[in-house]
Amino acid sequence: MYRKMAATLIVAFATLSVAKAEDTTKLALTVPAEVTEVATAGSWADGDISGVFRAIVLTTPSGDTTQAHMVVQLMTLGSDGSPNKVHKSAVVGKIDDKKLPNAFLAVEEDGTENEVTWRVTTYDSNSNADVGALVTINAKGEVIVKDAPKEEDTAAQQGGEKKN
Repeated sequence: MYRKMAATLIVAFATLSVAKAEDTTKLALTVPAEVTEVATAGSWADGDISGVFRAIVLTTPSGDTTQAHMVVQLMTLGSDGSPNKVHKSAVVGKIDDKKLPNAFLAVEEDGTENEVTWRVTTYDSNSNADVGALVTINAKGEVIVKDAPKEEDTAAQQGGEKKN
């Protein structure tokens, strides 16, 4: 179901970018309610084609709760420098496998050439803790998912102090 929704979303965004709607309010109303997060970061190049990376979180009903799904994309750039076309797209199955009720995105690293890493987090009310994953996509469209260290552990490794 979410693959079909992701495909529909891609077609919708492609159609909208061609239309270049003048009224941003009307354009915003065309984004499906299931799209709960969108983030663009980093850049990629493959031969004479280049662009930026985009991540989309879709949150859909799942029984008595919801489930987050993630799609990552390589977007090409138009002559004006704005993203204008989906070059490659991939559903992140390992995020689906985690059955997260929701997901929030933050750019973890975008300084590496031809790849970007997003931190995907959710709050687990059963364990009263944040759950996270690091999702990396490269210019070939390959996706790698790893469990994320806790944010306070990352800060401590970088010389920061833990806060109580």
